[in-house]
Amino acid sequence: MKFYLPLLALLLLSWNGTSVADTQKQQQLQRDIRQLSNNLQTQKGESRELQEEVTQLEKKLGDISDKHYQTEKKIETALVKLAESTRKQQKLDAELAAQKTGLAQQLQALYTAGEQSHLRLLLRQDEPSDISRTIRYFEYLNDNRVARIQSIQKILKESDAVRANIQKDNTQLQALNETLTQQKAAIESTLKARSVALDSIKSGIRTAEKKLGKLKTEEASLQSVVDRLATRRAETEQKETMEAPTTATQKATGTNDKKAQQVSSARTPSGKAFSGLRGQLPWPVNGRIIHSYGSARNEKQRWRGVVLAAPGGSKVKAVAKGRVAFSGWMDGYGHLIIIEHDNNYMSLYGYNRAVYKQEGATVSANETIAAVGNSSGQSQDALYFEIRSGTTPQNPARWCR
Repeated sequence: MKFYLPLLALLLLSWNGTSVADTQKQQQLQRDIRQLSNNLQTQKGESRELQEEVTQLEKKLGDISDKHYQTEKKIETALVKLAESTRKQQKLDAELAAQKTGLAQQLQALYTAGEQSHLRLLLRQDEPSDISRTIRYFEYLNDNRVARIQSIQKILKESDAVRANIQKDNTQLQALNETLTQQKAAIESTLKARSVALDSIKSGIRTAEKKLGKLKTEEASLQSVVDRLATRRAETEQKETMEAPTTATQKATGTNDKKAQQVSSARTPSGKAFSGLRGQLPWPVNGRIIHSYGSARNEKQRWRGVVLAAPGGSKVKAVAKGRVAFSGWMDGYGHLIIIEHDNNYMSLYGYNRAVYKQEGATVSANETIAAVGNSSGQSQDALYFEIRSGTTPQNPARWCR
């Protein structure tokens, strides 16, 4: 029993380190969830404002469409008036043509008879009264022709004026119609742009809601791990308390030697503590870094580890000796393995196709622990790799060569 309490103490220390790291991760998830919730509310507010703007634009479009319709009706009326004036003008043109023909015939007859025909007609009259009537007849014929010509000219002039006014009105109406068409096109274009923006906002809300749900699921999964480790730690503390009275003497005499042996056995084959392996660790898989430590993951988050692109099924190896603290599925990380090393260091391997070690198993440096995959909905085969010192993420590029 003299080695029992130090061993339990070491296990408790390991579990406590894992619990602290998991607690920090849980707190970060909670912060992310709060931030996403705030962003979601902001996006919903922007969506409501944009929807109201779209509604106003639709009303404005309705008003312009009504004006456009009224303008079309005015154009139709103007065209009817123009057609009537055109028919009237055609009738007047026909009458004018007839009058011109008659006048031409009269002039032709007059020309044929010659100027002396009038004199001969007058000289044939014996009575002065007959001469007077003949003169008045000639005057009547001339006045009648002049009056008819003047009347026709007046009507044609009025007709031309009416047609010119109608054409002017029609031109104005067509210009107004073109203006309204342009306004309608502009409104429809704006409405389309606003609708696209609204769809974008809605899409962003859906994405945020989906991501928020995913983070909550990850938090629940992590909480389950934390609860299990807390339960195990409580059971260990209770068992240690029960054993303490019977092992006090053994603890006083044997703790130092056993403790030194335990720490030594937790070190890497090189004999160095994990903290002394900075810059000497191998990468867990041969691959290409596609997301580096500290780079932007999204608008609010940065990568706490690295993502190494590698062929699916490639062997994932432990970077140093340690104990498997977690092995299984975790939302956001897929098939995941967490290995505890000495001095409260740990390494994390996610996105795997499969994991080959169970919780509690001891692994050696360079031992195969998993296979590269794309679990948890990743778009390509890759490995998520992270190193932590207690609750603080470390840059893997400074540890691995």
